[in-house]
Amino acid sequence: MASSQPYGTLRILLFVISVIEALAGLCLLFASSWVLSLASGSVEFPNAGFVLILVKAIGIAAIASGYLLCAAARNPARYIAVIDTFAFVLLAGSALSVYASVTLHIDPFYPGPYLIVRAVLQLILAVVIIALRPRGAPIQPSA
Repeated sequence: MASSQPYGTLRILLFVISVIEALAGLCLLFASSWVLSLASGSVEFPNAGFVLILVKAIGIAAIASGYLLCAAARNPARYIAVIDTFAFVLLAGSALSVYASVTLHIDPFYPGPYLIVRAVLQLILAVVIIALRPRGAPIQPSA
């Protein structure tokens, strides 16, 4: 029996990720000081004002990507470029986490095992999204 909603699993996955992304962005935007207070006590920020603005800017980008993922969840065949870009970001983020852990030795900021687990989870999520992405689907015009 064919599903009335094509790409149902991908739609649900993208929508859940979009909600998490938007909530994280709102936290970064409106609770920046709280987020920065979670950093290790040994971490000193060179310019606290600049770092605060940078965290807020990342929050704005997270809200925007949450919106894009929500739009892609509504019509995956139409927003295939967003899905492909998100998969690439996951793959690049995974590679960056491994690089940071192995080469840059950023253990004072992030525990090494956390970065490796995060990289593995990002890699798994990217592979799942690539496997579920629409292939050769016709783009239906919106009403």
